[in-house]
Amino acid sequence: MSKSRIPAKLPALPYAEPLSVMTLKGETHLVLKPDVETRARIARFAGLHALDRFEAHLTLHPKPDGSVQVSGRVDAETQPICVVTLEPFADRVSEPVEVTFAPPEVLARLAEREVEEDEDALANGSPELPDAIVNGHIDPAALAVEYLILGLDPYPRKPDADFAEIKVGEDMISPFAALKALKSDEGKG
Repeated sequence: MSKSRIPAKLPALPYAEPLSVMTLKGETHLVLKPDVETRARIARFAGLHALDRFEAHLTLHPKPDGSVQVSGRVDAETQPICVVTLEPFADRVSEPVEVTFAPPEVLARLAEREVEEDEDALANGSPELPDAIVNGHIDPAALAVEYLILGLDPYPRKPDADFAEIKVGEDMISPFAALKALKSDEGKG
């Protein structure tokens, strides 16, 4: 019988700047431009070779119910590793950000209302709810990193990178033909 291990501590976020929602006194504009060291941490976290530029332009708009609407854009110049050549190459990410954060009591009311309006909501998956405001804070920096990662190609490939074809003499053969040839050679021995 094996026990699943729960990590004692979650990995630290590469870029975090928690912001108390109580300090928001109306629409707030943020421009986040992490320094070189922070960009290096974000690059490692995101599986990039490097992160040459990273900017987030966000607008935070508090609502009367205690929720906060965050909108804006994340722009970055990245160096992912090509899945074909295993070499870094230059790429860009530009992702729109549109998220609502809500306090726990608002989330509970919204979830309850969703279930009452649609009895099949639980069978069809959880309803679309805002993200939670945790201990009175949201983290626009962590949100920006999340949107950067969402904008990355999961299988980055240099524009000119192609898989090499197998050649035997002058003729091109398919990988399946090469496997068939190997199998027929095994039967001869």
